[in-house]
Amino acid sequence: MASLGNPVPLFRRLAPRLSKELFICRQCLVRNQNYATRATVRTPSVPFPRSPSRINSTSINNKARKAFARYASESATANAAKSETSKSSFPDVSSKTVAYWLLGSAASVFGIVIFGGLTRLTESGLSITEWRPVTGSLPPMNAEDWEAEFAKYRSSPEFKVLNSTMTLSEFKSIYYMEWIHRLWGRFVGLSFVLPAVYFVARKKVSKPIALRLAGIAGLIGFQGFIGWWMVKSGLKDDLFAPGSHPRVSQYRLTAHLGAAFVCYVAMLWNGLAILRSHRLLSDPEAGVKLLDTLKNPKLKLFRRSVASLALLVFVTAMSGGLVAGLDAGLIYNEFPYMGKGLAPPASELFDARYSRHEDRSDLWWRNMLENPSLVQLDHRILAMTTFTSIMALWAYTRRSPTMKQLLPRAAKKGVHGVVAFAWVQVGLGLSTLLYLVPTPLASAHQAGSLFLLTWVLVLGSRVWHPSRTAKLLQMAAKAHGHTLSNATRHVPQKL
Repeated sequence: MASLGNPVPLFRRLAPRLSKELFICRQCLVRNQNYATRATVRTPSVPFPRSPSRINSTSINNKARKAFARYASESATANAAKSETSKSSFPDVSSKTVAYWLLGSAASVFGIVIFGGLTRLTESGLSITEWRPVTGSLPPMNAEDWEAEFAKYRSSPEFKVLNSTMTLSEFKSIYYMEWIHRLWGRFVGLSFVLPAVYFVARKKVSKPIALRLAGIAGLIGFQGFIGWWMVKSGLKDDLFAPGSHPRVSQYRLTAHLGAAFVCYVAMLWNGLAILRSHRLLSDPEAGVKLLDTLKNPKLKLFRRSVASLALLVFVTAMSGGLVAGLDAGLIYNEFPYMGKGLAPPASELFDARYSRHEDRSDLWWRNMLENPSLVQLDHRILAMTTFTSIMALWAYTRRSPTMKQLLPRAAKKGVHGVVAFAWVQVGLGLSTLLYLVPTPLASAHQAGSLFLLTWVLVLGSRVWHPSRTAKLLQMAAKAHGHTLSNATRHVPQKL
């Protein structure tokens, strides 16, 4: 038997292999499986060879570190987005799909603003004399319906004073302009509300974005009411001065335009914010460094300047709404003079005829909002102030050593974009004035104001410091560093 050697290893190879689970009780087995599952979720698994002596340890170190770095980069965003799922059913970061949908909705609002300007320039806004949100979705379908609509328009002040010789075919052209404008408004509402309900129900948006979507949806509905409130002001003789040009109230027109601008800004800003959060979370370490730079107190003045510039562009655009409502662009069609000087005489700017109080307490503000001469002068002053502010901001970024050092490259490009659109807008404004407000130039000038405001918002989104995203970035960066430290501990050392 001695020649046969030890038979135990031979029996071990021939004996059937039994699972260890046969000798463990069911409770212990379930406990071990749960522990293994948690360990798998917490720590990434990187396969290592059973015998490190068979391969080069240096290649193991490099491959393992790359694997763990890649895992940390891919999982950092997911870990940050799901860190508070136990506290709230909404994610911390909204889906990119929501951002693209918001930007698409903003583009639709941009289009309807420009088309609404064309509707006013062609004097088509008063062609539909009723507000029927549901049944008004369809145009007249036969000759009787067209005659009925034309009869309603013939009873309006605009037809009696301006278009008394208008034919039915001419009426159809302005009717379709206003009908398309209203139908577009319904499309904006439905294309926003229905997807918003879906995204909120499917938890595709964060809780703050969900609340903002509700606010934008309410603003869209209110915008439809303001639109009819505006049109109504041009359908009754007692809502404008007797014998004057039938037009809608410049106050209501400006309110309608301002609500559209606010709706556009809300959609654009939130869409850009979501995309920026995803871009920062895709590389947590770089994102933290960028936000730390933007948090520098030396950039606070620049951020406030951009916010003030956005407000200034908005106010200038609203003053343009007053100019459009009063047809103030049809007087003093020269620049930089207005008559014999840079401004009309004071007696013309503050005309007592616009005051309605005996003590003349409303003289100054009614002239500012109702006197075409002063309204145009105000718009000129605001436009030149806006342009000067933009050029001063550009010079500050070019000359200041602090701005050269701290301002991100994307923000510098944003400043150049704002400057370019400012020059284009000034050229369009002067051309519109000098050529007596032709429809193509006037529409382009209105679009230019939205383009300028858009680029100021883009610049703002590149320099703003989002506190909520900063917290998520810190969490993601910590998870990234923790994962890499675990990887370093598990990598086998050189033999």
